Amino acid sequence: MSEHHHGQGFDYDRLAEMRKKLVDTKKIIEFIGVKKGDIIADVGSGDGYYSLLFSPLCAKVYSIDHSEDGTERERKKILEKDIPNIEVIKKDACQMSSLPEVSRVFFSTSFHDFPCQDRLIRGFSSKQKPIFTLIEFKKDAEFGPPMEIKLSPEELDKIFKKNGYVRKNILYFEHHYVANYVTES
Repeated sequence: MSEHHHGQGFDYDRLAEMRKKLVDTKKIIEFIGVKKGDIIADVGSGDGYYSLLFSPLCAKVYSIDHSEDGTERERKKILEKDIPNIEVIKKDACQMSSLPEVSRVFFSTSFHDFPCQDRLIRGFSSKQKPIFTLIEFKKDAEFGPPMEIKLSPEELDKIFKKNGYVRKNILYFEHHYVANYVTES
């Protein structure tokens, strides 16, 4: 799994259409509970959809994605809307030598794509212990990546447990679920 499936040629317009039909964004934002002082890393941010939703609710957003198309689309929206608190980082998070210091880390249907999952968790947790929020496809969802790539809540629990995190809560939707992870202490 060396390459993420959200790479060149990814159809962001189709994703936006599917998101409108299938994802209750308002419930997700409420569930996450972003606070005014939060500094958020939106990892695998694509075209910045969630980064743009988070920006009026928090202090700063680091929007991290390696896609030229996605980051260009996001930069255009940031300029059009004059949003000062989103920093777009066009890099593969697995290739970053240092990760920004944040209070929250967010992955929207992207965590399953990263071959460096443990390193990302440890890297973001090296200076402070952020809350991790992940939206993932249910194993039986009819779309998304192949079933063997999708992560069940139990599989996520194992990954986070070995890195000192436990699931705080989870919210299920028809095709997705959202889970928050906090440090064990």
